[in-house]
Amino acid sequence: GIAHDPVQRDIFTPLFLGAQLLVPTADDIGTPGRLAEWMAENGASVTHLTPAMGQLLSAQATAEIPSLHHAFFVGDVLTKRDCLRLQSLARNVFIVNMYGTTETQRSVSYFEVASLAKDPQFLQTQKDIIPAGQGMLDVQLLVVNRNDRTQTCGVGEIGEIYVRAGGLAEGYLQLPDMTAEKFLKNWFVEEGHWKDSVPSDAVWKDFWLGPRDRMYRTGDLGRYLPNGNVECSGRADNQVKIRGFRIELGEIDTHLSQHKLVRENVTLVRRDKDEEPTLVSYIVPQTTGDVDGLVSDVGEEDDEMVKGLKRYRKLIRDVREYLKTKLPSYAVPTVIVPLNRMPLNPNGKVDK
Repeated sequence: GIAHDPVQRDIFTPLFLGAQLLVPTADDIGTPGRLAEWMAENGASVTHLTPAMGQLLSAQATAEIPSLHHAFFVGDVLTKRDCLRLQSLARNVFIVNMYGTTETQRSVSYFEVASLAKDPQFLQTQKDIIPAGQGMLDVQLLVVNRNDRTQTCGVGEIGEIYVRAGGLAEGYLQLPDMTAEKFLKNWFVEEGHWKDSVPSDAVWKDFWLGPRDRMYRTGDLGRYLPNGNVECSGRADNQVKIRGFRIELGEIDTHLSQHKLVRENVTLVRRDKDEEPTLVSYIVPQTTGDVDGLVSDVGEEDDEMVKGLKRYRKLIRDVREYLKTKLPSYAVPTVIVPLNRMPLNPNGKVDK
């Protein structure tokens, strides 16, 4: 809908700048490799993507996109793997990882990855997860201790990300309890700190709600890096407990994404036949020749999932053995399901 905030950004930003708005067809998006060809043919110079859409763009793509100079990512954790794949198609592209939500009035921080043409070694200096950066003007990203909210986290310590800004939304319409839970007074500053900060004769004073220092509780987990940037590591609600062990789904996905034959992945908790919670990882295998040695011939099966499990059983075994070297045994997924492609929702995120 027109009220959805990314639509406002994607439509009106290029129009305000006097640029041409390019809109691919469903076939351009859905046909493997076609989206990159379409962007190259039309001379696309700037694109806004979610990480999942970026993976769709680079999947089986061979066309280079020399015209692309900026790619803005938002909506999920962006990995170094995603950036390497995009820059293999577009060596002139600067990748900007943005962070924000609808409640914070969209993006409030960013981190820029230099183009391959400008600095070929830049990505090699980065960790596997691209940082969310630091707050923009009048915005502060706070990483708060989850056990003691009066304390911020130290460098490297995982906590929950709060956004401190003057431009936060007022709240959720007709949902006072949710508003009270997510939009909070800043307890790191004394109550009357800002009382004299606004002149009494300001023309907008009649419409002002008074001096406020508020924070939005994002529900995202993150950590401070030594250089002051914030790294977002996943959702707080992605931490689950199975058989008494606390497991971070994002950690499983980070390791899965580093397997050379896994192109896309997501890990979820599903119920087994006994209604017990079970870890299930969905993967999209690479289509390069490297995977051929781990693919088996299968007969005609009515069920595509059964066919995939049989066809990629060697790859599944290889992935599981790899995860055993990275994770404790209780965090290794019980089931690994190969897919042809990840299902996406209308917002370009993985449809879980």
